[in-house]
Amino acid sequence: MIHDVAVLGPGRIGRQIALAFAVGGCRVRLVDLKTRTAAETRAVFDDARREIARDLTLMAEEAVIARAEVDATLARISDHAGLDGLRGVGFVQEALPELIDLKRETFGRLGAAIDDDAIIACGSSTISPQHLVASVKGRERFVGTHWLNPAHIIPLVEVVAGPGTSERTVERTLTLLEGLGKTPVRCGDSPGFIGPRLQVLLMNEAVRLVEEGVATPEDVDKAFKAGMGFRYGTIGIFEFIDWGGVDILHRASGFLTKALNDDRFRAARLVDEKIAKNELGPKTGRGFFDYSGDKRDTFETAKVRALLRQMKRTSTP
Repeated sequence: MIHDVAVLGPGRIGRQIALAFAVGGCRVRLVDLKTRTAAETRAVFDDARREIARDLTLMAEEAVIARAEVDATLARISDHAGLDGLRGVGFVQEALPELIDLKRETFGRLGAAIDDDAIIACGSSTISPQHLVASVKGRERFVGTHWLNPAHIIPLVEVVAGPGTSERTVERTLTLLEGLGKTPVRCGDSPGFIGPRLQVLLMNEAVRLVEEGVATPEDVDKAFKAGMGFRYGTIGIFEFIDWGGVDILHRASGFLTKALNDDRFRAARLVDEKIAKNELGPKTGRGFFDYSGDKRDTFETAKVRALLRQMKRTSTP
């Protein structure tokens, strides 16, 4: 079991990750690697502690943690300048800016500063492990872990095995994250992983709606929160493709491709294959998931119930 971790980078995401580990009971060294004056270093850590203390207070006020845990959690986070003194740490989470050369240089120096069995986790949101592993000493212990901002609140952490990553490293990482109450999801070594790849497309399409005068930013956000944001809190994307019907997605894709004269809306090849097999969702017994026997009614009942509960929560003052 891993009890001591280090987080490289006291910026916004780094301090959030440090908080998540501390709330989960780990002792955390929040590490600043920049060359600064003593006063500058102190200012960086003071700001990190201010934000962490604020969020801990908010978590207690919202009954996410007990009020008695605030001081103890904050005490589990220690300030640390430089890579010296990281022996004994079992997990090192990198949370530096998205600069590939900076990450490579850091990983190159890190190997000599930590124990040989310590896991090295890259926190990049877009740079996949395959582009960084050559600079790591002991590629079997190198893994990608993409946290979503705000990292101490959002449950998802994408876990990405790179070239040479051992299954033991992946399993230990999954166990550690689950122990924090996170929802780790395994993902292939591909740029953008799952969340960022979906999110970049969604965000750019939202901006295009504003560019084209279709809607204001306020109305796009309102539509998203009341529509997809509401729905996808309880229904996964593939679950909804099936529930709505793979054929509906296929037709909508074809119409938008022609109406907007843009191939970015063209249906994915796998959608075409599902259409050819008549695997359209619950109505045909199979889509991306199996709905044979009583599985259709079980699925639809569970999703309707979940949406009704969410409607009740969001309508409560």
